[in-house]
Amino acid sequence: MFELIDNTPEHAHNFINGPRQERDSVGAVALKTGADFDIQYVPCGYVGTDGYFIEPKYTKGANAGDTRDRYILRADTQAVLGVHSGRYPDRDAYSHVFATLEQLWPNSCENITVFGEGEKCVVEQVLDDPIDLGGGDQIQPYLYTRMSLNGQWKTQTIPVHRRLSCENMLGYVGQIIGVRATKNHDALLTLRSMAVEKSIAQGQVLVQMARVMNDQTFTDEQFNAMVNTLFPAPELDAHQKTQTAWVNKCAAVRSRWLQETEEWGKTMWTAYNAAQGAEQHRIATNYKSTEIAKQRSLAKALDGKTPIADAAAEYLQGLVASAA
Repeated sequence: MFELIDNTPEHAHNFINGPRQERDSVGAVALKTGADFDIQYVPCGYVGTDGYFIEPKYTKGANAGDTRDRYILRADTQAVLGVHSGRYPDRDAYSHVFATLEQLWPNSCENITVFGEGEKCVVEQVLDDPIDLGGGDQIQPYLYTRMSLNGQWKTQTIPVHRRLSCENMLGYVGQIIGVRATKNHDALLTLRSMAVEKSIAQGQVLVQMARVMNDQTFTDEQFNAMVNTLFPAPELDAHQKTQTAWVNKCAAVRSRWLQETEEWGKTMWTAYNAAQGAEQHRIATNYKSTEIAKQRSLAKALDGKTPIADAAAEYLQGLVASAA
């Protein structure tokens, strides 16, 4: 009889069966969020002095006779989503990427964020069960796939872990795969394997960091010393905007510290999440709660632009190393 043996390390998931709690398909979420739409290609041009529309075209090479530049329009609203050269290949909006992601990780989609009129979007999929850090604290493996029609983003899939208690996005490691041309079955399996391996490695690093930091108490005085290091006071003659920005950042991190310690106690792990959470939910949103502000924070996180969280991790890991 066939026997399934699980030889994964402690606290690591083997991802054999995918997410146990089924969510919606990517297609279903795309319909709900308005990410499922058709596009049209319209030639760029101008009206000449004679009143006729002039459409510049290539005059040489393999593209001779083709339109030099084209608008990408959203078919249902006619909103301009991008402008590309005539050499840019036609696309079926995001439908092929959605289909690929659903084939790779079926019924695992939690959300799709649509930017602006649809010029960019991010698909959020749950990769596996949460990882228990102890004491009710859990981190959830996710995959974020971002794509664009305006050329600002390549199609990329990025593994991210989120702390479930506060929705903090942890452990950015950069893009791992592109899914634009993944119609071959073997290629799909390779991409899935790469994503899983990278996410497992990321989860193991986070669990190790969390457990080490959770064992280290951290007083209010130590936290204030960290804040003063992360945010040095500006010069007395600094511009008022600089002074205000400094005050707001310090206040946001200290406020988050009070929230975190009330629930989880005073540890290095709490201090890290206070800095990370303040950056993601307050500072990166410019202290706003609008959908556009949240999208701006998400884009920064997927770009790996989290200098405060990175500095906090480096500072705390330095203290651990010194103590050892």
